[in-house]
Amino acid sequence: MGIGFVIIIHLIVIFVLSFIIAIIGAITTYFLSKKNKRKRKTILALILPFIGLYTLYFSCLIGSIIISEAKSIDIGIGDTSYIPLDENHQLLFIDLPEQAFIEKNGQTVISGVSKMEQTEKHILGTTYDEKYFSYNLKTNELKEFESEKELETYKVKKELNLKKAIEFYSEKRNEIAGFHLIIAGIFSLLISIITLVLITKLALGKFKLKRIKTNANTV
Repeated sequence: MGIGFVIIIHLIVIFVLSFIIAIIGAITTYFLSKKNKRKRKTILALILPFIGLYTLYFSCLIGSIIISEAKSIDIGIGDTSYIPLDENHQLLFIDLPEQAFIEKNGQTVISGVSKMEQTEKHILGTTYDEKYFSYNLKTNELKEFESEKELETYKVKKELNLKKAIEFYSEKRNEIAGFHLIIAGIFSLLISIITLVLITKLALGKFKLKRIKTNANTV
């Protein structure tokens, strides 16, 4: 799915959720509010869920895009997700989270990766058709094996720690992004809350404008 289509799906889901919250909130507000501001408060209850959730969504989206560009990772909004493995290699998914690709400078070197782990110089793993491999990130040497035991023997490694490719991606992405995603989420939530508070105060007339009186002397 393209990024545009995914965003449209998100917007539709948010609309449905906002609509449900708005209806419940409007009915509750109508019966609990005093008559003098009942109409205004009911209208507010109808529109605030849409404003709040859409503001939160677009703020998170913008923050995630900024982090993605700065950290060279893809958050997976569209049909492609990727993370860097080193300066020249990256792990990416296209549509299917069960199968990954390892690329070097845009060229696929291993396809159909289902499980993997990364050491200082190597990518160890297995493909979707149950072939084990060792790929040297420095020399670009690819070796294939028929079993996990052969791979362990080749690497003289007591125990492999292979993880599902999508799990490896998620952990690596969070490691690279660090606390930036959390900060982006907090800022997005604050922006949404501040927007709701300002709109509510404006709608209910709680902002008082002070008039400055000036005395003019006439001759």
